[in-house]
Amino acid sequence: MNSLDHHHDNDNGTAGATPMTTHAIRTAQPEPAADTAPAYDPMPSISRLITELVQEEFWTRYAEVRGDAELFHPDYLADRKRTALLLRAVIADLVALADPANTRAAADAAKAANAVRGANWLTTRPAQAARAWLRDQYHEWENSPVPHPPNCPGGCGGSGETLTILTWQDDGTPLHPEPVWCNRGEPEDPHGPDCGCRGTGYTYDPRYGERNLCLAYEPQQGQDHPAPSADPDDPWASAPQPTR
Repeated sequence: MNSLDHHHDNDNGTAGATPMTTHAIRTAQPEPAADTAPAYDPMPSISRLITELVQEEFWTRYAEVRGDAELFHPDYLADRKRTALLLRAVIADLVALADPANTRAAADAAKAANAVRGANWLTTRPAQAARAWLRDQYHEWENSPVPHPPNCPGGCGGSGETLTILTWQDDGTPLHPEPVWCNRGEPEDPHGPDCGCRGTGYTYDPRYGERNLCLAYEPQQGQDHPAPSADPDDPWASAPQPTR
């Protein structure tokens, strides 16, 4: 029996097993895993984004109203306008994420995302692709050395750095402040009990008898206390926390 005859018998149900149809093959394939990654990590606060949006627009209009925009570098003014578009689009995206059933909000977010693409001489993308691109752009912007506005809510005065007390002597005397990267006024993420600081926000160095500010949540393997506990070697364990 040749292949054609075998195919014919199967079609009439007279011989061989019933072949799996294209539809059956398609439905038998496992569904792709849902993307559980958060849209923003960490999630920015809309109030802070509005503050920065107003600041970005202020410095652009400030130069134009004064009539001496030529004294500002053109790239600076262009960056302020693009950043304002970016922040406005992120706010729209956050509003849409808060209410997934609101199709109007989703459409507005996609339109705002494509407006940012247009400002960067990029073509329009479909709604979901445009919003995914927007989130990547915001992440790059947030972690880039873009200039902070002179009235930055983080208190850096536009420098991108703030002076912060990082170390205290064992008697509680703060040492000289040191520059740290400005977080644009966002509240610090809480440190978990598995962090090197045991959730207190501070570490103790017995070599110098100093307490240091824990700058980042860094989980430590094997340190999974159910509740934050101070370093037992730290003489400040039962003392009030120093004021930052």
